[in-house]
Amino acid sequence: MKGAVRILEIFLVMLIVLTTPVITHAQSSNINAATSNITSTINNFMNSITNGTEDVINTALANLVSFTNFLKNAVYNASQVLALLFGIIGGFLWLSGISPYRGRRLVISAILLALLALVIAHL
Repeated sequence: MKGAVRILEIFLVMLIVLTTPVITHAQSSNINAATSNITSTINNFMNSITNGTEDVINTALANLVSFTNFLKNAVYNASQVLALLFGIIGGFLWLSGISPYRGRRLVISAILLALLALVIAHL
């Protein structure tokens, strides 16, 4: 950011150095026209920089929103699938008596993942 400001300062100094002889050597009747022309050129240049910067920022924000929506959907879908799998496996382990403690933990994890999916869906 500091380098970009420095480059802009150098450009503006060069612009002033190049336009000063035009203004000083212009005839007195054309001085207003020359000044107006230079001012409009500088304004057009600054407007193009501003518009370009706004376009870059708007594009970056749109991409960021799109990426966050993608992540939200990915986490939501993964939470739903894992909650279903944990619930089925945990229920089987718990109810069959193979590993009741681990099965109960998986069922609780499935419930928490399902709640997480609900929270993510409403963000």
